[in-house]
Amino acid sequence: MHALAPRLRAQDEVAAEVRDGRAARRDGVAHRLPGGQPRLDAAVAALGTSYAKLTIRNQRTRWGSCSSTGAMSFNWRLLLAPESVLDYVVWHEACHLRVMDHSPDFWALVRRHCPDYEDDRRWLRAKGNTLVF
Repeated sequence: MHALAPRLRAQDEVAAEVRDGRAARRDGVAHRLPGGQPRLDAAVAALGTSYAKLTIRNQRTRWGSCSSTGAMSFNWRLLLAPESVLDYVVWHEACHLRVMDHSPDFWALVRRHCPDYEDDRRWLRAKGNTLVF
């Protein structure tokens, strides 16, 4: 179960990832799962779909986005977020590859793959502004 106040990753750990360029690599977005598969790739595979492109950006107002062409974009600040929050944003955007709006069908799909997403969504709204170096 996701907690409202999960552990933040150490800033020096994230700084090392950014400095080493791992944060910008396709397989580094959302870190690797215990089995070694990148989170985004795992989510997309579970949904039976694919994405066209992945970018890491310094967005001011978005945590992630998914275009109708399958271009995925994530805010680099997510690397500072708790793992469960990162998982939620990855699943949220991956689900847009199947349902491009925020309809009840979309939220049902998110819930199916990320059952406690509401906790992470609340955390992001309450604490997302703290994700800075």
